Amino acid sequence: MLEVTCERRGAALWIIIDREERRNALNEDVARGISDGIRLAQDDRSIRAVVLTGAGDRVFCAGGDVKPDAEGNPFDADPAQPRNPIVELFKEMERCDVPIVARVNGHAFGGGFGLMCACDMAVAAEEAKLGTPEARIGLFPMMILPYMLRVVPRRALLEMCVTGEPWTAAEAKALGIVNHVAPAAELDDKLDWFLARFTDNSPTAVRLGKHALHAIQDMTLPQSLDFAQNFLVQMARTEDAREGFRAFNERRRPNWPGR
Repeated sequence: MLEVTCERRGAALWIIIDREERRNALNEDVARGISDGIRLAQDDRSIRAVVLTGAGDRVFCAGGDVKPDAEGNPFDADPAQPRNPIVELFKEMERCDVPIVARVNGHAFGGGFGLMCACDMAVAAEEAKLGTPEARIGLFPMMILPYMLRVVPRRALLEMCVTGEPWTAAEAKALGIVNHVAPAAELDDKLDWFLARFTDNSPTAVRLGKHALHAIQDMTLPQSLDFAQNFLVQMARTEDAREGFRAFNERRRPNWPGR
């Protein structure tokens, strides 16, 4: 049985962690399955968004599938193999120029919270709890820390990491960690509404814009300004930009060529 399934729903590709019996926990197969789905979305220009979610209605992702060995070590690490599948997944998400939206259908803990942070945006069920409980078992959320630092305000992040206490979805929204919150029964309606707000816009502008955002985030201010002025010229030469200007002047809806 596949542990990750992909479904085309309208303009979006849904990537579903299908391990409900294991609380949709991450393992190597799950990480590779999500990566495969993201590459599929990259290769299909008709896909305007990726939705990442977990099976069922209780857990988005409970984090790493931790199974301690006889000595109590929760990780089976090969020092001769530096490529961790979770790190490779995060890199694949970073390369993706299609917006990735986390559909947080339930609790997101540890690596599951990091997975949500690695997505570009998030819509969460009111009932979901979010947190990093690693400190309670003698660890610190190292693998997901780079993405959490990009999404969570620093002091709130440190509090979460050292206390291990979870937040409600409403608290996460107040901190800007999720975009929208809805009751579980209305989650998909809220998600559809959210997706419709950008999947009808220029796919070229969205793809190039996400690429620029990721490039700029690690630049100095002078570097980012130089990048922006040059990249804008490139964007203005796309067929989508030309169609957008024509449609605006002709007072009609654009017919995006996607190029």
